[in-house]
Amino acid sequence: MNDDRPFLLVRAKPLPDEAERFARWFREVHIRDAGQIPGLAKVRSGRTPGGAWLAMLIFANSEAVQQALSSPEAQYARGTWAQWAGKLDELHIEIFAALGAMPIFRSRS
Repeated sequence: MNDDRPFLLVRAKPLPDEAERFARWFREVHIRDAGQIPGLAKVRSGRTPGGAWLAMLIFANSEAVQQALSSPEAQYARGTWAQWAGKLDELHIEIFAALGAMPIFRSRS
């Protein structure tokens, strides 16, 4: 990315016997639902060569993160993941955000 907007990255790999059904749900339902979350600037998705599905939810700005994550739309999108409990090899959800300058403290002995 060329900007410092925060983003949430989801990486999910279904069990082999659930791969086709998960792929259909992820593309047709989850990405659509994620796109309805207020405060998001973009939603992108893809797949790794190893079979994991990726979603990148890019927030409009730092101030939009809390609003977006606490919205009813986000709550709904999170709730639809319950059907996949026990049917995933992996699930990782990470938020990335730029850190502002931190004050420098001097120590005196």
